[in-house]
Amino acid sequence: MITSTFNLMKMDKIEPLDDQSVFETVIPPLQRVKEFSDEGFEEFIAEWAVACAKTKYKDVYRIGGAGDKGRDVIAEYENGTFDYYQCKKYSAQLQPSQYWIEFGKLCYFVYNKDIPMPEKYYIIASHDLSKKMRTILENKENIRTGLIKEWNDKCSKNLIDKKTIALSGNLLKFIQKFDFNIVDTYSINTIIEEHRHTQYFYFRFGGNIKPKRNIKIEPPTDIENIERKYLSKILVAYSENKKEHIDVNKLNQYVDLLKDFSSRRQEYYSAESLKRCIRDIFSSESEFEILKNEMYSGIIDFVQTEFKDGFDKLKKTMHESTKVNLSISRVDNDLHFVTNDDKKGICHHLANDDLVDWRTTNE
Repeated sequence: MITSTFNLMKMDKIEPLDDQSVFETVIPPLQRVKEFSDEGFEEFIAEWAVACAKTKYKDVYRIGGAGDKGRDVIAEYENGTFDYYQCKKYSAQLQPSQYWIEFGKLCYFVYNKDIPMPEKYYIIASHDLSKKMRTILENKENIRTGLIKEWNDKCSKNLIDKKTIALSGNLLKFIQKFDFNIVDTYSINTIIEEHRHTQYFYFRFGGNIKPKRNIKIEPPTDIENIERKYLSKILVAYSENKKEHIDVNKLNQYVDLLKDFSSRRQEYYSAESLKRCIRDIFSSESEFEILKNEMYSGIIDFVQTEFKDGFDKLKKTMHESTKVNLSISRVDNDLHFVTNDDKKGICHHLANDDLVDWRTTNE
């Protein structure tokens, strides 16, 4: 039984580096990777694991820092097992002398039931592995014999702060039987080339191949639950205009309202398409939140002015929304994804969040 709890950071909280220099200076990807910070390198590897193996893993986490128990990145399978990625950001090729401590962590913390035994354990080094390190990995018995030999010098006093872990008894027996065939590696060139075919690459390394907006969601025939709030506010606006209660079933009596209602649903799903495209590119929806916040700031004073009725307020606000500058977001400023329908649709998302309403003060 695994008794410890993971303190993990999901990859949906990690985004590509907001480093504008990638768009200003041409630097080969391999060189740029070597210039990443330790944390940036871990984020890059976690990003690659998500983008290139999303059909393989249920989820990917980055831990990093003190207490990671030798796992900078954890990838979880649907069946609850794991792969571990240990990242090493050094200024030269990784040497065995620098890595015995990591093999010691793997064995000790699995033995102690602090972490599960992984399916695979990947060593990822920013400058790749030295010839000596590759020789060790070519015959996994070299790991076992080397770890036992180097334990006292490299591991015993370095696994846990202020504690000495002697290699004897059950721990020694455990390492003597440990399956080191789980240990593997990826070269940085392989990772970069796989990463090149993802939506993340442009934001990490620049270049001319920008992500494309490739998601388009059409309004379903039946109204979904996620639409009910903003649509109910639109129906109130219609009711003000016609001076009678208007519900969905009554729309067929008014050609102008039926046409407008259809347009508003198209706008909502245009923004929903943008939202999902953003999530695929950036691993989260934070860029969509930036768009929403900027749109709210752009229209809030306008919606507080006087209007004839709710329908008048709705139509005029939709027109006003197309004038709002959203270039604060790279989705608009750099990718040019945002259309006028998106801007109007973002207003409907704000209505869903109860941040705007089409009721007028003279009702």
